[in-house]
Amino acid sequence: MTDPITGSTSYGPCVSLSVPGLTSGSTAAQATGTRSCLSLLGASPRTFTITWNTGQTSTLSGNQSSTIVGAALVVTFTGTVTSGLFTGDTVLHTITGPATDVTLCTLGLGTVSSIYSTVTLEITSV
Repeated sequence: MTDPITGSTSYGPCVSLSVPGLTSGSTAAQATGTRSCLSLLGASPRTFTITWNTGQTSTLSGNQSSTIVGAALVVTFTGTVTSGLFTGDTVLHTITGPATDVTLCTLGLGTVSSIYSTVTLEITSV
């Protein structure tokens, strides 16, 4: 059985030397595909848009990989800003949260209803 995966993220406090008024951002709850318990870990392409507190947006495209490191689920996205604020810059987006539900799910012993995680976003000018 596969279920849709949705996610939303709040970013802040943010610091940008090129856009001093930028202090926060968010992604709306969005479907990121469907996954079964057996396919939760691994790699896939991904595109998403961040809306900044300034009203500007940045669309990020790249590859995302998910793995379990110790007791943590680590999701790493690497790519570029393909449109909007910071176009052309490189992106490293890391999500770290508890892996308990994911581990149980991949073992056939449960499901993953939600995971609250810490997110680090780095956008680097090239």
